[in-house]
Amino acid sequence: MRNERLESAAADLRNGLVPVPEQGDIFVGDGAYAEIGAEFLRYFVEVGGLRPDHSVLDIGSGIGRITAGLSRYLDPQTGSYIGFDPMEKGVDWCRAAYSHLPNFRFVWADIFNELYRPDGAILSTEYVFPCEDHSIDFAIATSVFTHLYEQEIGAYLNEVARVLKHDGRLFATAYLFDGERPPEVQIPHLRFNKADPDHPYRWHVEGASPLAAVCYSQSYLAQMIEKESGRKAEISKGRWRGGQGPWFQDLVLL
Repeated sequence: MRNERLESAAADLRNGLVPVPEQGDIFVGDGAYAEIGAEFLRYFVEVGGLRPDHSVLDIGSGIGRITAGLSRYLDPQTGSYIGFDPMEKGVDWCRAAYSHLPNFRFVWADIFNELYRPDGAILSTEYVFPCEDHSIDFAIATSVFTHLYEQEIGAYLNEVARVLKHDGRLFATAYLFDGERPPEVQIPHLRFNKADPDHPYRWHVEGASPLAAVCYSQSYLAQMIEKESGRKAEISKGRWRGGQGPWFQDLVLL
């Protein structure tokens, strides 16, 4: 039944049956909006074990690219969705686009980020996720850790541990490296060639804002995850650094 529902949802995205913002309003990532939504929905279900009756938390819901697939997959009676984001225009768009789904809720989080929201009133390290303790089956953080410093990631992991059910899962993506430095790649905006002498476990892209893209030591992130969440991560390399899986960034499951 799960696969039938997945294929039906993917077909809906391909056939334009989900809301899509104007091209100029899309402020997240590259690639076709609905196609990316369908791609990640498949990862959530086939790799992460997402079920239609799950309660889902979308950390950094943006302008609904991940929401699109979930809106066609989650059961309207037994499934639920909460997304939060510091970009108010994305939250407003999602609220309007999915106002017909009472089991979908969007929260504006006035979180400070030196790149995306320098006038935010709440530090990431102090933000409390808009969920009750142990209420979430499946948490999502796609391309979130790529734009946070380690203290902020640690705080988010602590909150994830609080809101996840005992058997709940986190599906996250990140840029990670083995050894002493990130691999050399031919993608200009992913040439992590700027070391931080005070933080050797993270690298940045020279000439870009530090939080435009951050690459962390895989062993460092794995240790942080275990410390802050009490869980061990399953990490699979992404295509960006020669991984065999179809996902582009590195995949982090716990």
